[in-house]
Amino acid sequence: MGFDWWRDGEQDDMSAQAIIDRVAAEWRAARERERSLAEQPVAGMWPTGWPHEAPEIPLSVTEAHLTMQRHRACRTDQCPRKSAARQTLIDAGRMKPDTSREPR
Repeated sequence: MGFDWWRDGEQDDMSAQAIIDRVAAEWRAARERERSLAEQPVAGMWPTGWPHEAPEIPLSVTEAHLTMQRHRACRTDQCPRKSAARQTLIDAGRMKPDTSREPR
């Protein structure tokens, strides 16, 4: 047996760099799973199809906040429900519109 006896053993592809690469890949995969779960709405939390028509009764401030969150991709000039929620928040003093963007 010579001085480099550890090199004669079988190679199992477990170099330090291979371990670092594997751990990094596992970490990235776990982060991607967490991110995709966070982006998906919880089943039963929201209705399957959010209505865009104006509400039949006035929204409460809490409902207006939730509506603004649900309809964040909608434009207020194209979504009557978001428009109603926006007006509720303005009337309640929870939102101050930017007057420089309003049509004259």
